Amino acid sequence: MEYDRVQTVASLSFDKETIPEEFIRPEKEQPARTASHHGPVPEIPAIDLGDPDQENLVRLIAEASKEWGIFQVVNHGIPCDLITKLQDVGKKFFELPQEEKELIANPRDSKNIEGYGSKLKNNPQAKKSWVDHLFHRIWPPPSINYKFWPSNPPSYREVNEEYAKYVESDKKIREMLERRAPQNPPHQCPRCRT
Repeated sequence: MEYDRVQTVASLSFDKETIPEEFIRPEKEQPARTASHHGPVPEIPAIDLGDPDQENLVRLIAEASKEWGIFQVVNHGIPCDLITKLQDVGKKFFELPQEEKELIANPRDSKNIEGYGSKLKNNPQAKKSWVDHLFHRIWPPPSINYKFWPSNPPSYREVNEEYAKYVESDKKIREMLERRAPQNPPHQCPRCRT
């Protein structure tokens, strides 16, 4: 059976009290059951933007990027209550009826990544992946296309615009990485030749 949206799959679990078999991953692939790492859980590097030593910050960001490819940012200046509000409006959007979410859906054949959509991978040889998403730009202001911003919940736009004001911390990280770039050329991956 073909499914267009994740909500369709989820509603089947309410109607039939089960998720269709083709969407259930084996136990070893389920979150919290995957044990690919043995020993202590590795700690992702945390970058403290409150550190007044800019050279140390640049060095730590470069090291974390090189060794891990990711890092967590702390003391970024984004208020916890704003992060909670952002999560709340996102959750409320995904709880809306399907018809309302479709109002800001991106046409399936569009090359634009903005809007509401689903990623339903229909690989007959594997379990199907299923995820709904909402993507829109919040920064820089000239790139914002409000047609992909939901009007429900009513506070969605206000909360996202408030969050966008704090994107400057992201700009600070990019500037630090750019300062370090001349000293460390991009990694050359022999497999993908990049």
